[in-house]
Amino acid sequence: MSLVDSSVNDLKLLLPDYLEKYHNINNLKHFFHCFNPEHIDRHPSMRYFEKGKVCKCFSCGVSYDIFDLVGIDYGLTSFKDKVSKVKELYLNYVPIVNEKKEQVYEKHHDYSKYYKKCYSNRYKSDYLLNRGISKELIEKYHIGYDERYKQIVIPINKNCYFARSVISNFKYKNPGRSDIWNKELLYENNINNHIYVTEGIIDSLSLEMVDPNIKTISINGTGNIYSLVEAIKESNYNGIIIIAFDEDYGGITASKKLKEELAKININSFSVSLSSSNECNDINDLLIHDKSKLENNLKSLEQMLSPLINNLNNKKGEEFCLE
Repeated sequence: MSLVDSSVNDLKLLLPDYLEKYHNINNLKHFFHCFNPEHIDRHPSMRYFEKGKVCKCFSCGVSYDIFDLVGIDYGLTSFKDKVSKVKELYLNYVPIVNEKKEQVYEKHHDYSKYYKKCYSNRYKSDYLLNRGISKELIEKYHIGYDERYKQIVIPINKNCYFARSVISNFKYKNPGRSDIWNKELLYENNINNHIYVTEGIIDSLSLEMVDPNIKTISINGTGNIYSLVEAIKESNYNGIIIIAFDEDYGGITASKKLKEELAKININSFSVSLSSSNECNDINDLLIHDKSKLENNLKSLEQMLSPLINNLNNKKGEEFCLE
């Protein structure tokens, strides 16, 4: 049965998945920042409650179900529109039962027609152009624009895409079958390969803006490092991983954890800083503010890496950090 035919109560069950996939909340037992737009939540004060399938804030007192959150995220006010949006987000999900007899949902929808429509509208927004991404890359990766929801749509595969609002900070990866953008690069199995891994797709696109020959993939959020590890094992990739995460606490912590996990599967890795700056916290910020500096940073890094990579061909599972 498609969720399009599901009742409101059935749709409420999707809140945990919505929090994880669209808001990167991976542990529902912990507090997270309140979603109330009028509440400046400096210390995480909201929690998910299984009973009732709602999020409650212990500071401002609000309580939200999935329809409330979708309304906030997409600027919807009528309940009918909110229900329709939830059904659209989870189109063609089918309920299955896991070993604990809990309902979970698996995506099977083919978004090819949606991508084609969005691609035809790709230049009706200048969002990516303003962030330093060229028309050539927009066309290379068939990036499109959803006029209705005012969001950039970047295909990951036919069943999965990443979307970024052009009018707010809202961004999400739809609950498809992969978290890894440009995953096919892992199948170019050569021990001399080195692939740059970023947190976000726009950062990967930014690297390609300064080096068209670079190999770069994105994990779409630090919560997906295990998805990358599984993809590496699945593809039998045996090259080197260069971790270029954001320069904030979350990025630094995730970089360290990813290196540890890669070492366990005998993959050499480097942790690098490409965007370190007083003004810039990520690679795209540096591309916008000082493209020549990003070019120089990448060029210098490649010069340092070249002899190290040559010496690592017969050494597996080592960890390195270039700051």
